[in-house]
Amino acid sequence: MAKISKPQSCLQCPYKWKYLNLLKDKDIESIQNNCTIINFKKGENICKQGTDATHALYLAKGTVKLYIEGKKNLILKLIKAGEYIDLQTLFGDKTYKYSVAAMNDTMVCMINSDHLRGLAKKNPAYLFDLTKTISDSGNYFYKKINDISRKQLRGRLADTLIYLAEEIYNTQEFDLGMTRKELAELSSMSMENAVRILSEFKADGVLEIKGKRIKILKYDILKKFSDLG
Repeated sequence: MAKISKPQSCLQCPYKWKYLNLLKDKDIESIQNNCTIINFKKGENICKQGTDATHALYLAKGTVKLYIEGKKNLILKLIKAGEYIDLQTLFGDKTYKYSVAAMNDTMVCMINSDHLRGLAKKNPAYLFDLTKTISDSGNYFYKKINDISRKQLRGRLADTLIYLAEEIYNTQEFDLGMTRKELAELSSMSMENAVRILSEFKADGVLEIKGKRIKILKYDILKKFSDLG
């Protein structure tokens, strides 16, 4: 069950957004007054595809997956602490086009969207960074869709492993932090294919796999699979 609380001090918060300091102290305090903190357990839904988006979601702690629901779910991206969980609904369609679920215990700041839009109108620098964040997210999605449409299975899984190493864990050796099914959904393939290709990468000496621990042994080979598709 999610636990709800109110923020104590957004000014002093160690988890605040990196661009929050572009605002005046009184504006940061106004965000605090329009914010609710919700702690989610691993596996809990944070927002549901098709529901109304009345708040901007800022991830203060933990990791979440952003995914499209269907016969086979497609995980578009993972989001780490210190980032907004996508801001597409802030200035666009007010309905979630995706679902978001906690990958581990997380803390989410739910900030009233109308209030954030009002602050953005008054502060061009803050508005710029909000829109840049939206643009970067959109560019990532375009690349993801392009890679899925043109790359074969090995290229897709190589993309995912490189993404995890470079963007999520910042190391070439990491605990996967997800199920094989979620790894497959992040790579747009069946779980059977994901497990098979992982085994092939291991047999070829590209990866070392011990349970959920993965170590990339031949990054250049993995990158070649990614580049060639």
